[in-house]
Parts: sequence; C-alpha cells; structure tokens
Amino acid sequence: MSNAKVAPRASTLSLAVQAALAALSMLSLATAARADDDLNRLVRPTSQVEVGGAYTQHASSQFGQYNGLYDSGASLIGNIDLLGGDSYGQQPGTMRWSVDGSNLGLSSRSLDANVTDQGHWKIDLGYDQLRHEISNSYQTPLVGSGNSYTMPPGFGIVSKARGSLGTQALTPTQQGFFHTQNLYSQRGTTHFGAEHDFGPGLDLRFHWTHIEQSGDKLIGSGSDAQTTSAAFVAAGYKPGNEAVQLLANPTSSHTDNFDLALDWRNQRGFATLVYAGSRYHDDYSALYFSNPYTSSVAANGTVLPGANPYPVDLLGTPPSNENNELKLSGGYDLSSATRLTGGLSYGRNTQNMGFAYEPAEMQSGTTPVGSLDGLVVNTHADARLSHRATQALTLAAGVVYNKRDNRTPSYTYPFYTLGGDAASPVNVPESYSHTVTDVTADYRLSPAQNLHAALSNDTMHRWCNNLSAVALAETLAAAKAGYYTDVSCMQVPSQRDNKLDLNYRVRAAENLNFRVGYAFADRKATVNPSFYNPMQSFSEGFENYGYLAYFQASRRENLLRAGVNWEPTQAMSLSLDGFVTQDSYLDSALGVQNGHSANLNAEADYRFSEQTTGSLYASWQWRTRALLSATGRNALSTTGLTDWTNDLRDQALTLGLSAKRSGMLADKLTLKADLSYQIDTTRYTTAAATGFTCNTGGTSGYNCGAVPDIRNELLRLRLSGEYKLDRRSTFLFGYLHEKLNSNDYLYNFYQLGYTSTSVMPANLADPSYSQNVLFLAYRYSFM
Repeated sequence: MSNAKVAPRASTLSLAVQAALAALSMLSLATAARADDDLNRLVRPTSQVEVGGAYTQHASSQFGQYNGLYDSGASLIGNIDLLGGDSYGQQPGTMRWSVDGSNLGLSSRSLDANVTDQGHWKIDLGYDQLRHEISNSYQTPLVGSGNSYTMPPGFGIVSKARGSLGTQALTPTQQGFFHTQNLYSQRGTTHFGAEHDFGPGLDLRFHWTHIEQSGDKLIGSGSDAQTTSAAFVAAGYKPGNEAVQLLANPTSSHTDNFDLALDWRNQRGFATLVYAGSRYHDDYSALYFSNPYTSSVAANGTVLPGANPYPVDLLGTPPSNENNELKLSGGYDLSSATRLTGGLSYGRNTQNMGFAYEPAEMQSGTTPVGSLDGLVVNTHADARLSHRATQALTLAAGVVYNKRDNRTPSYTYPFYTLGGDAASPVNVPESYSHTVTDVTADYRLSPAQNLHAALSNDTMHRWCNNLSAVALAETLAAAKAGYYTDVSCMQVPSQRDNKLDLNYRVRAAENLNFRVGYAFADRKATVNPSFYNPMQSFSEGFENYGYLAYFQASRRENLLRAGVNWEPTQAMSLSLDGFVTQDSYLDSALGVQNGHSANLNAEADYRFSEQTTGSLYASWQWRTRALLSATGRNALSTTGLTDWTNDLRDQALTLGLSAKRSGMLADKLTLKADLSYQIDTTRYTTAAATGFTCNTGGTSGYNCGAVPDIRNELLRLRLSGEYKLDRRSTFLFGYLHEKLNSNDYLYNFYQLGYTSTSVMPANLADPSYSQNVLFLAYRYSFM
C-alpha cells in the first residue's frame, strides 16, 4: 500500500476565483504604478528626445532665408530637452543640469548645456548658428574667392563711351562668362557663462561670447577713373568711371564679447559693478575687383593681353576695433513706498587699423596719416525715483543722459572722386549728448478704472571737437561765395522733443474692457544753414537750400489709440485695437512735409468644446509720406530750383484662421491647422510742382506719374498633428505650403539687356516661390 499523498483536484469554479483574484492583484499593482508615475510627473521634470526629418520640394533662398530649409530634398532634424539632477523629486540634493537643443541638423541650430548647484554656482555652455540665405540667382562674370575677384581675360572690355550701348550690348562671348554664385551670410555664436554665490547677497558672474561671421553680402560699387593697368595704358584706353557692378562683399570676422559682474543685494537695496569688453576683428581690410569698363571708344569684348589686364579697384571693409566699459547700477528702498534706482557707465571705443586705399585715388599718392587713430568716449548716467503716494496713486520721475564724445583727430584727405574731380575734404568727427527726462503718474480712479499720464523731454546736442579743422575745411570747400557764415559742422546742432502721453483703461463690465490713449509730441530743431560736411569738398555735395532730413527736422505728431476686449460668453472672446498717427514737418522748406499711418487688429476666439477651438484674426496697416524736393543746385536760396513732389503709400492686409482638435482616437490624436493670407502694396507717385515740367518718356524715361505697384502676396497653410502611442512615445507630423507672388520692378533693372549702359547685369530673380514641406518626427519622453 502506497503512502504517497495525492493533491486534491481544483474545481473549475475554484480556478476561476483564483484567476480573478490574481487579475485584481495585477490590476491594483498597475494602478499603483500609474499613480506613482503621475506623482513622478508632478515632482520630476520630463526629458524629451525628438528625431525626425523634413522634405522640402524646391530650393528657395527666400523661403529658407532664416529657417535652414533653403535647399530641396530631405533634411534630418533633431530636438532634445534633457533635465536631471538630485534636487528634483524628493531627493535632498541641490544639483540640477539641463541640455537643450533645437533644429539640430539645420543651419538654424542651437545647443545649450548648463549645470547648477543651487545657491552656490552655475556653469553654462552653448552654441547657436544662423544662416541668412541671400540669393541663389545672383550671376556675375567675376571669378575668385575671399576678398579678391577678377574678370577673366577672355571677357574683354566694356565701352561706356558716349553713344555706346555698354552693358546693354554684351557680346555672346561675354554673356557666356556669367555664372551663378550662391550668396549667404552665416553667424556662429559660442557662449560660456559662470556664476558663483559667495553667500547671502553677494555673487560673481562671468559671460563670454565668440561670434564667427562668414559668407558674402551684396554690395554695389562704382568704378574709378584714376586707377589703370599696364594693358589699358598700352592700348590707349582710359578706365571707365562711375560704372556699377553688384559685388559679393565678403565677411570673415570674429567678435569676442565678455563681461565680469559683481552683484550685491540685501532687503532694501542692490548694486551691480560690471566690466564689459568687446573685440572685433575682420580678416579682410578691403574687397578687390576688376574694372572692365573704358570710357574710350572700343568694341565690347575686345581682349587685352595678359593674365589680368584690367584695373583693380577696391572697397574698404569694416575695420577691426575694440570697446572697454565700466558700469555701476543699483537701487535702494528709501522707505516702503519710495525707491531710487540709477546707474553710471564709462566706455572707450578705439579703432586704429591701417587705411586700405588706391594710391592713384589720392592726389599726393598717399594719405596724410596711415590710420584713423579713432577714439570715442561714451558716458552714461541715469536715475529714477518712484513713490507710492497713496494706495491709488504712484508717481515717478527719471533722467537718462548719454554722451558720445568723438575725439578722433581731423586731417585733410585730398583725393579724386569717382568722376575724376579733385576734392580736399576734412574729416569732422561728430559728437553728441542726449538727455531724456520724464515724470509719470498712475492713478486708480476706482477698482475698474486706471489712468496713466506722462510728460517727457528729449534733448539732443551735436558738435565737433576740432573747430579749427572745420574752419580749414570751409576754406577748401568748393562753395559759392556767401555760404559759410560761421564755423560749424552740424546742420541741426540741437533739437528738443516734448511729449505728452495719456492712457485710460476701464472695465465696463465683468466681461468688457476698454482702453484709449492719446500722445502728442512737438520736436523743435535749431537749424544752421551754413554747416560744413566733407561732401562739400565738391560742388555736387551741397544740399539744396531748405532741405532737412526728416529724422532731424522739426515735427509735430499726434497719436490716438484705442482697444476693446469682450467675452460675450464663456466660449467666445473678441478683441479689437488700433491707432492712427499724423506727423507734420512744418519748418521743412524741402524734404518730408507730412506723414500719416494707421493700424487695426481684430481677433475672435471660440471654444466649440473642451477638445475643439478656433480663431479668426485680421490686421491692416497703412502709411503715407509726402515729400517736396527740387531739381537744380543752389545751397544759398531757392533761385534756380524747380520743385517736385513724391508721395509714398504703403498698405498691408493680413487675414487668417486657426483651429485645434484634441482628444481624438481615445485621446491619442491632436490636430492643428493655420491658414493665412497677406498682401503688401507700395506705390510711389511723382508730380510737378512750381516751375517743373513733366516729360513724356523716351530714352530718358519718365519723371512724373506713378511707377508700377510693388506688390507681395503670401499664402501660408500649416497643418500639424501629434499621435501618442503611449505615455512616452509620440509621433509628430506636419505639412506646410507657402506661396509668395512678388512683383517688384527693381529686379527688371538687374536683367541682361535691361540695365543702364554702365551697370553690369546680375540677373537677380524676384523672390517669388511656391513651396511644399513635409515633416515627420518621433518624440520619446522620459523622467
């Protein structure tokens, strides 16, 4: 007989009960896990890593001007946001760190990392890049790189002699030398920062940025008549003067900015002492380029012997310079209701890079000194006192003073103009002081009404330190007798601008708010009609009598603004705001006479449900400017001048709608859409005034009437969505369509056969485009 024990059989009901109990147990564990996960999300940061790509249909410099999507095809794009440290959650530490990156893979990328021991120190390091796409349609016959461009010997010469067609009649061989050069300017910035907290109320900060600039920008330059070449001399050709080429102006520079700051603070005050420095260096001192033009009668395309038979002209590039500055700022609570803040600074900006010039352009073959020896001393002071007089009234008064003292020495620089005329200008470094004072009052009329009032005075003084140099310049200037009656280098040595600003806000109802404001400004300019500037070393450099630049002229401005916000229901909100301005330049005999502008913005938001929202928006802008000018040349009176007017009108309209739908497919899918249309139009109209006769066209063109409208239309459709696979994984997808229709007659001037006779074609295309972009990415979130 066996003594083995046999386990009893479990009934079906027993197994079902045990399975249910096990399932309930697992469910409770899962529920607890989700609860812990939700708690972690509240006390710990969520990190994200996103990897995806975009497909761009067409190459377009205008579409990809700053976003990095300037080329066609696929682009890899990554984004990261990583957070960590033992100070998160319920941990006892004080350390935190983060790594943030965006648009990784594009030329608009950035990456930043920092680590912090809270209350002790912080270190930050990062890099960002921005590429400005300028043109992918620019064409030139010049070849080269860096800061030197030469015309191929086989291109030959271009004659701009009187009666010739010049660049309007380039030979087929010359046209064959044109090639496309992609133009862009790229900036890369590296930054480093460190902070140390020495204890309550005292810390030290250091920040450094290093900026690398590369690429090219378009610049136009005229040719000169003095610089020639051996091949031109041998052939008996005179260099063509004042003939234009559109050039790729190179940039190869780096800038280092750094500051060291000491901060102090306590319960009633604070102070900061800063040393700031900046160093700019350009690897190039000039841009060198060939001049293929001749003023002699010759056949276009005539080839001269030699590897580089053309005269070489140059344009100077920005000079290397440095700036050093000390700043002190702070504030103190004089009482619980009164605070005083202010600051002081002193800085020195120096530049002493050697001149880059063509010896043939200088009358003596050289410059009077080898470099500028430039020095500008900048000083600043500001103070502001604020006082809460009552619970309803707050008063404040302030003053800001800036002085730019240009101590650069003055010399006479005898040279030849591009037209070959002798001129002997004297450089007259300008200085100025700028003082702004203001008083403000904020008064709460009632719990629903507020009033703001401000009065300010803006005063500017301008001068030159070296009046003896100005006096010498006036004796050298090719002026008509009687123009100079005193020694001055400023047309507007001083101006004062007084301004009143009033704003009123009221909550008319719980769901209705109004605001209205008015501003008045009156600027008075002191005008000296007998001033010197270096352009007056040549007779064409004088301004016609009575002309003033609008930004310095006396002006009276009125501005009215108003707005309203209304929420008729909990689901709907409406807003409308705008302003109108009127500017009058009452004392300007010539120049801008008046201007008007207006702006109107409207928006409506509606919540259809908890998951669905929509918006409509519109914006309208309008601006006019009326200019009065004159032909002829007379700096002493209006005799011999004939007036004409030019009116500018700008108008822009933007219409758009957007929508969002979330909570679809079991709360996994969210969709967004945005559609907008924008149209901008600019028109210039010229008309005859006193003594002016309009012509009817012909070879000299029209001088009256309206030019074709400059018109840009932009249609943009953006669709995007997110699909959550689970709590950690999300797919992002999107589509973008943009279409720009641009109509600007300026681009006609760049085309082969349509330029003037002494302008080299560049064949720049207008910026119109039609673009489609698809985007897909995967995002992983974790704690």
